[in-house]
Amino acid sequence: MSLFSGERVAVWGAARSGVAAANLLVSLGADVVLSDVRAESMTGPATGPVPGLDPRVDLRFGGNVIDGARFVVPSPGIMPSAAVFDAARRAGATIVGEIELAASVALAPIVAITGTDGKSTTTEMIGAMSRASGRPTVVAGNIGVPLSERVRDVGPDGLIVAEVSAFQLWSCGRFRPRVAVMTNLAADHIDYFGNDAAAYAQAKARVFVDQGEGDTAILRADDPGVMSMAIPRGVRRTTFGLLSEADWVVDADVIRRGREAVLRADELRVRGRHNLLNAASALAAGDALGLPFGPMLDALRTFEGLPHRMQHVRRLHGLTYIDDSKATNPHAARVGLLSLSSSYVAIVGGFDKGLDQSELVDELAARARAVVLIGGTAERTRLEIGVRLPVRVATTMEEAVVVATALAREGDAVVLSPAASSFDLYRDYHHRGQAFQDAVGQLSED
Repeated sequence: MSLFSGERVAVWGAARSGVAAANLLVSLGADVVLSDVRAESMTGPATGPVPGLDPRVDLRFGGNVIDGARFVVPSPGIMPSAAVFDAARRAGATIVGEIELAASVALAPIVAITGTDGKSTTTEMIGAMSRASGRPTVVAGNIGVPLSERVRDVGPDGLIVAEVSAFQLWSCGRFRPRVAVMTNLAADHIDYFGNDAAAYAQAKARVFVDQGEGDTAILRADDPGVMSMAIPRGVRRTTFGLLSEADWVVDADVIRRGREAVLRADELRVRGRHNLLNAASALAAGDALGLPFGPMLDALRTFEGLPHRMQHVRRLHGLTYIDDSKATNPHAARVGLLSLSSSYVAIVGGFDKGLDQSELVDELAARARAVVLIGGTAERTRLEIGVRLPVRVATTMEEAVVVATALAREGDAVVLSPAASSFDLYRDYHHRGQAFQDAVGQLSED
């Protein structure tokens, strides 16, 4: 019997993950109240305001409701410092993360991928390798489909590949993946954690806390922040990265297992050293899961990459347009730009999380032909660049694309490389990337 059967459970946030969690809970026999801070007038049993919601869920609007719940499943959008968590604990409720809830009823083993950069690509790579091996596979989590929505779609012979974010991990009381991958650790989302970088790192490291005998932790060998994370006794440690002593080494343009070359960069359809690192971490995970090696390599060789991650959009009049909207922090943006072999004009900017931009600005100053700034970070970035290269400011994506095109020369790339979140102007990075692609599509063939 599920821990939640017969229990009153409050779910906060009526977006997709909240709806998925509420639906899963009622299917487990819980008495569920789903609440949202949106000021809707309706309360009581749901009759349609939230698409896809099970009618057995009690839906409320106007605030986060506890209402006698023994457990609270919060939206990952609610900051850990929010006063409503103190209220829930005073009321005797236990906080349960949505991925913790889903994992508690999983029949298939879980491989969890987290880190600051590369986690979505690594997640999809592992999913592709698992499917290529013939194993029933679910890919879910922070990548777009809530884990609670798909967790029961595969049985013990399958595999659940879950991207998990710091926003999801911090609220977990227990979460034990069979394999946990930490891609890297760089500054991002520290505003969510009260500008406490240590709290952000601790939330990421939460992916390892409940692992035990027989589990595997996969760590970036050349990332001191990752290598300093505590791994429980009995957990197998496997490393990947740029150091020669790593178990899976990215050496120039090849991945090696020990001294054996297993995959060359020119065999991949996705470009850049960062994608070799993603592939190395995926191979380490697949190997830990016992996936057959040949199908793993075949899957990586045919992997097309993700939308909005250094995605080729169009070639027009000698210019190549690239959408890297998923680069939501300076570190990710710099990594994407470093993968370019040509000069470029970058469109940079978005919601200002207060992150250090110095290494990104140095890269722009060294190799960009010009920069077009948009969004909330525009003024700060303009001041940091100074007079080192031409800078223009645009108020819309359409304007930014037109200005960047005018500044570029034949052979250049025009790259959307925001280095910031999208929430100042767009719903999410998908919305921002589509706005860029639409603007590029409007450019005249003439």
